[in-house]
Amino acid sequence: MPTVQTMVLMLLFFSCGIHAQVYNDYFGNGHTIGVKVSSSSNQTPDTSFHSIDGSVIFPDLAGAARFLSNATLGVDYEEIERVSQIGINTWLDEQMALPTESYLELYKQIHYDIIDLKHATVVDEDLVDSVRRQEQMGFAFYERLFTKPDILRQRVAMALSQIFVVTRNTSFILNRGFGLASYYDKLYEGAFGNFRDLLEDVTLHPLMGVYLSHLQNEKADLEAAIFPDENFAREIMQLFTIGLHELNMDGTIKLDAHGNATPTYDIEDVQELAKVFTGLSGGAHDPESISFKLNWPLIFNRSRNQFDYTVPMIMYEAFHEQGEKKLINGHTIAAGQPGMQDIKEVLDMLFNHQNVPPFIAKRMIQHLVKSNPSPAYVNRVALAFVDNGQGIRGDIGAVVRAILIDPEAIECDLENDPTGGKLIQPLERFLNLYLAFDIQSPSNKYYFKDIELLDLKVEQSFLNARSVFNFFSPFFAETEYVQPEGLVSPEFEVFHAISSINYLNLIEIAIKRQPFRNFSSINPLVGNLIINDNDIPTLDLTDEMEVYNTNGIEALLDRLDIVLCRGQLSQETKDIISNTIQQYENQIASYNTQSAVTDALYFVMASPDYIIQR
Repeated sequence: MPTVQTMVLMLLFFSCGIHAQVYNDYFGNGHTIGVKVSSSSNQTPDTSFHSIDGSVIFPDLAGAARFLSNATLGVDYEEIERVSQIGINTWLDEQMALPTESYLELYKQIHYDIIDLKHATVVDEDLVDSVRRQEQMGFAFYERLFTKPDILRQRVAMALSQIFVVTRNTSFILNRGFGLASYYDKLYEGAFGNFRDLLEDVTLHPLMGVYLSHLQNEKADLEAAIFPDENFAREIMQLFTIGLHELNMDGTIKLDAHGNATPTYDIEDVQELAKVFTGLSGGAHDPESISFKLNWPLIFNRSRNQFDYTVPMIMYEAFHEQGEKKLINGHTIAAGQPGMQDIKEVLDMLFNHQNVPPFIAKRMIQHLVKSNPSPAYVNRVALAFVDNGQGIRGDIGAVVRAILIDPEAIECDLENDPTGGKLIQPLERFLNLYLAFDIQSPSNKYYFKDIELLDLKVEQSFLNARSVFNFFSPFFAETEYVQPEGLVSPEFEVFHAISSINYLNLIEIAIKRQPFRNFSSINPLVGNLIINDNDIPTLDLTDEMEVYNTNGIEALLDRLDIVLCRGQLSQETKDIISNTIQQYENQIASYNTQSAVTDALYFVMASPDYIIQR
């Protein structure tokens, strides 16, 4: 039975059945050696300890490909082979042990390289500093992704960026590239850290302070008609921690005796919480300096253009609401506390709220594995949030591991589950292509203006969500097939006739002409970045062409099935592509190996078998 998501895709793409092979002697396309899954208790909420010991899960190629499709933004055939040899848990251990490398430092390197290039090229020196910094954050993202080995951390950071949203899609943040890089560092460095630490980093980051308007948020002054801004207070609850309704540990909504959902907060709770986030303004590299101590009242209110957006916000007590605050669940903050103590107390309260484990578990599962995880899956991951096995709450690394090695993520019997799967995000499809076929550029620069190329056409580019609610809502459901089943299909909110046709056109260009235009040259008269025709990125299809020349189209499709489709390319789809390629060979005199390989790759990436990650 095809998934509801696949049904929708088939309305827009060519029809093909979905029939995955089921192997009863495998666990997630990998042997069951040593796998342990604890049983659930019959209590509500379930409080038993759950674990999966995947230390000796050695998947076959299809199983390794399926696992890596969840754990990364794309890998080549060789990495899939390696995981099938070393095992899933060893790969996870390796990835989580890799050191972090600062996006801010990489961003600075790119920024000053471009400045140097301008100095060397531009006729008008006044144009040297006219740099669109927000583009350079994208350049840093692509260079790191294409050249560094910490692919799991990068995958998780991108998922977190769609929960804790700060976007380039605002006029003020647009050119705060240093701040954007600093903010993304918090998500990247916190990808395997503790959720409580990440929550504080996000709260105190000045770019979040600008975006959700708690930077320079002042206590109430009735005579001056000043009231605390409620924006961040609302979103830290609704989007970052507890959600709108009380939840069971398995992510289902708690119902009262009348069958009604119980709200987690109301408008009065938001108003009270807003008082906590007053008094924050721009920080300083040396807040103990004489200059800072003498001028702090002016610093609080100075122009936002003068702040350093790589330094956390600090508390200015004179602007903080000192009174008592009555918060959710009967929690009261005593009057007269230092402002930062108020904030830390609130963050502790939210961190320990019963909703946070299932709320974050479900959001992360949706980004990494599937749109509609079962309550049991959410419960298992939520319990890993509560206790990582060592008595620690909020271990994001433990949550990620629980998500990726859960039976619902890797067990092959669930591939045909009609509630399973997720639509691969538009940007992720291009990243899959680039990473699967080892993208390279002559200069090792990847100045990809993805906002210009992708955003207006497929409605997604890196760190450029339309609002704090991300590119799409986690509650969005396609109306004809998905919604009637009580399911959601978040990514389908940006999937429609126009964006799907644009995707087909753009992915064909990326495969057959060039992955993207590399803006690594300077216009000497105007001073802006321009396309460098001598620095065209390329994909490495050498192995695919050899497979095709040696063993034919069927062998090529088998390889693409593993690299892109997780071993889930149906025989019907293979037959359609194979017959088409053979017709081209017979009818087009100039048709050669490269034509066959790029056509096959394009057809695969246009198929529902690829676009629905199952």
